[in-house]
Amino acid sequence: MKYENQEIADRLRESREAKQLSQRELSRLAGVPQAQISRIESNSVDLRLSSLVAIASALDLEIALVPRKAVPAVKSITRQTTDRTVIQPPAIGREMRKLYEAIRALQIDAPTLPELDDLRKAAESLYRFHIDTQFLDNLRSLRHTIERASTTEQWKGIFEAANSMKALRNQIAHFEPTSEQRNANRPAYSLDEDDDDA
Repeated sequence: MKYENQEIADRLRESREAKQLSQRELSRLAGVPQAQISRIESNSVDLRLSSLVAIASALDLEIALVPRKAVPAVKSITRQTTDRTVIQPPAIGREMRKLYEAIRALQIDAPTLPELDDLRKAAESLYRFHIDTQFLDNLRSLRHTIERASTTEQWKGIFEAANSMKALRNQIAHFEPTSEQRNANRPAYSLDEDDDDA
């Protein structure tokens, strides 16, 4: 297979793994057989455009034809939006994983739900922020709302959850820690300071 196909196969696999989806779960979301996804990711089959479009859509990716001169800029922007890892406090990290799992379960149960895209985007926007533990109960409440809507098939709760998540994201974005919180998070020393004895 050509190198370009390998690069596409690698990006699809990386995107699936980043969303913590198995090939079987992606198969249900994209409507592409799991065996075909396996062959695509291992670059052992020519990738059909219809399969690429379906898989990309399920992974919340866009397919675009970019002028060759613009490729370095596009790759740089893509790296900036995907490489940034925010380390969360352990309790927040656990709750974020549970929230993501609840959204993923809903995505599998009702992939055509119109509000699902808003919910997923709102959740992904939370990952860009360092979330203070004072927001833990808010995250837990959102997760419970999503789980209830998923198990009872009351999809209207998803629209409310998406709006609540956007409001929470705005609160987190504008959160200003107190001086005690800032000082508690400061290291005891810094390796960047000049050593006078050197």
